[in-house]
Amino acid sequence: MRRILISLIFVSSIFVFFLTRKNSIEYEISGQTMGTIQYNVKYISEEKRISKSDLDSILINFNNIFSTYIPNSEISIVNESEGRIKVSKEFGKLITESNIIYKLTDGMFDPTVGPLVNDWGFGPGNFEKLPSKQRIQELLQYVGFDKISYEDGHLHKKFKKSYIDFSSIAKGYAVDLIHDYLKSKNIENTYIEIGGEVRVSGVNKDGNNWVLGILEPSFDKKINLSATVSLANMALATSGNYMNNYYVDDSLFFHTINPKTGLPAYTNMLSASVFSSNCLSADAYATAFMAMNFIESKSILDSSSDLLGYIIYKEKGEVKIYISDELKPYIRIVEKTNSN
Repeated sequence: MRRILISLIFVSSIFVFFLTRKNSIEYEISGQTMGTIQYNVKYISEEKRISKSDLDSILINFNNIFSTYIPNSEISIVNESEGRIKVSKEFGKLITESNIIYKLTDGMFDPTVGPLVNDWGFGPGNFEKLPSKQRIQELLQYVGFDKISYEDGHLHKKFKKSYIDFSSIAKGYAVDLIHDYLKSKNIENTYIEIGGEVRVSGVNKDGNNWVLGILEPSFDKKINLSATVSLANMALATSGNYMNNYYVDDSLFFHTINPKTGLPAYTNMLSASVFSSNCLSADAYATAFMAMNFIESKSILDSSSDLLGYIIYKEKGEVKIYISDELKPYIRIVEKTNSN
């Protein structure tokens, strides 16, 4: 079943192409969301069907629900509340989906890790100093998705100090919302990217699969491609500790926090690019894999019918690449050139 599903995802664009190529034009809309994050949307159509204001309206509503940087957003209000709290349908969906992934990753994907992320200097507010061991233990008692529950449109927090932060899947879920909106307008050939998380459907303007790039991990901020991948009807999200980190003296601290230890996750993973039928799942598992080691990440990929991976990791000091078998025909490794 897994092989059949993946094959359908990659080859269905062939049939869409013959139905849509005639008189089609590529339209492109770009802008900003979630503060300074860039978004880019392309769609193939015989005529212009949506405007930038249509997309901005969806994203503004999204921020008003999920942004921890907006004091009166729904999530900010939830984080200041305790007991039983009525939440929106959108909020409930992320709680439900997060709980599923929390269990499947043995707690390594955990949106309640927010207080620790903030104390390590990767959240809103000014970073002053590294958290002490005592402070980490104090915060850990409020971390854990098992400390909250959701039923009948209501969230229940066991502790008022439990803090929910969906930033690790926010971009992925926003991509899915834009995808669903375009689909509701009968737009079948689309490319949606928010802050590097991507979902594509159908074909590009040339009638071919969409071609996406996967970056090499680079701590010096150099932008080099590790590979390109040809996709249709699939989402891609990449996470890597090289993307958000800082030094204190000679020590490097990563933004991925292990929700069980409260410490930055130091594993043999360099980057995780996850492919799924939806961007929320791709985003969540890419995040979780960076808190896990390669063997643990590969085990989840192997057992899933909806996930594929392109993993860059270290083994005995050597950088290695793992590619899911079903993905290999669509991946092109970028050859390295020596620069003088």
